Amino acid sequence: MSSPAARAVECTKLSGSRGAAPVVYEEKLERWRELGGDALEPVLASGAVALLDARWIISHAEAGGVLTHRQALPEEAFLSLADLVEAMHEFSQHIPVAALSYPWLTKDHPDPRGANLSRVARALKALTVGGLNRLGVFWDYGSLHQHPDPANGVMRTEEQNALFKQGLSCLGTLYSHPKTSISWVLRLTSFPDGHKAKDQATGTNVAKYFDRGWCATENAWASLTKSSNLSLDLGLMRDRESYHFNNLILDCTKGGRRPPLLPSVFAAELESKSFTNGKDDKPLVKRLYEAAFKEQFGKATELIYDDLGWGDAEAAQLAEVLASGAAPRLERLWLNRNQIGDEGCKARAAALGKEGAAPRLMVLWLNSNQIGDEGCKALAAALGKLGAAPRLMGLLLNSNQIGDEGCKALYATLGKPSSPWLELRNNQIDCQWRAADLDATGDDCMVAACAWQLRACFEVVEVLLSFSS
Repeated sequence: MSSPAARAVECTKLSGSRGAAPVVYEEKLERWRELGGDALEPVLASGAVALLDARWIISHAEAGGVLTHRQALPEEAFLSLADLVEAMHEFSQHIPVAALSYPWLTKDHPDPRGANLSRVARALKALTVGGLNRLGVFWDYGSLHQHPDPANGVMRTEEQNALFKQGLSCLGTLYSHPKTSISWVLRLTSFPDGHKAKDQATGTNVAKYFDRGWCATENAWASLTKSSNLSLDLGLMRDRESYHFNNLILDCTKGGRRPPLLPSVFAAELESKSFTNGKDDKPLVKRLYEAAFKEQFGKATELIYDDLGWGDAEAAQLAEVLASGAAPRLERLWLNRNQIGDEGCKARAAALGKEGAAPRLMVLWLNSNQIGDEGCKALAAALGKLGAAPRLMGLLLNSNQIGDEGCKALYATLGKPSSPWLELRNNQIDCQWRAADLDATGDDCMVAACAWQLRACFEVVEVLLSFSS
């Protein structure tokens, strides 16, 4: 690896250091920073973190290799900051960085047989051949300075210890960044074939993935604001499947994921998790989680939690987070194609009704859930409160289980020209009640406004238009 000073120069002079077209690199660097890459520049420039080249991981695994500690890896195993920026283009939506989350298999080496290396390489091959040009991978053993041979007393130097601590401080950003991993956190939630906890030496952490402190923390980070298809569970890969980009994403997101946790809830859960160095690590992990939670929710403008299989309990957990005021800049919230029913909708409504909980929310997607009349009544009551979601412009409830009573409640609150756009297609609404109701008003302007906003079903639109003509 190049020296920290050299990397710092590379970071600051990147735009003019490559060939005859520096403007191209300036544009790439600008795009890298627009997407949040600047958050990683300090640890990449100092050498606290080194990212492995996905191509090298693949070739090393296919050659039957085993990952060695960072200090022993060859120069070609890594991607520099310049390499990462060079991989950007004007249409990039994410930065080319992935973070691996997995349980160490022994106390001194995370993968002594190379079994996990092969599993990770299989996934990376599908991602890089099928979609990505270059990808830098954070793998703690190869990315942070390690004790080279702790069994024989060969430990990190003082300088390496300082860099190791600096690297730890950025883990929350690596795992929780909405644009990281060109979107993904890669989670090995199962042990490789042949690994048996009973065969491990005394002092080895033999707990499973979700019971380990660091793994649970990385998983919780990845569940904060990252889009629903950006956290891949590699433990769900099928043995004989030939993977490419699309079917890997499909298979490895089937298990869904948990909703985000408030720092206080996370801290309570952490007490039951297993750490190899629990006394030292628990306070550190709690601080890192809280910092990442505040950072990511504090700047989030869009949260995409589609297709996660969430029911009422998960919806209530998310509502608790949003009701805390953790996301003051949130404008768009996606909860499509889950299993949220009336109780979950009521919890979401209670959060919306709390002044200051969603001051900038503009659109709420709840399509293809299991919401009925009671949930709609709760939404209507919440949105009718002064100061509740004052900027809301769209509420989408298509393909739920909403009947006349829920539709009437929403219309009573939202059936005004200045109210949000409302969609209720493919529900269980009897459209006949609308005709008599509108006929009594005699207000052509109101009718026209409702025709645009309600759009409950095609029959409703036809009735409304007939009364406005």
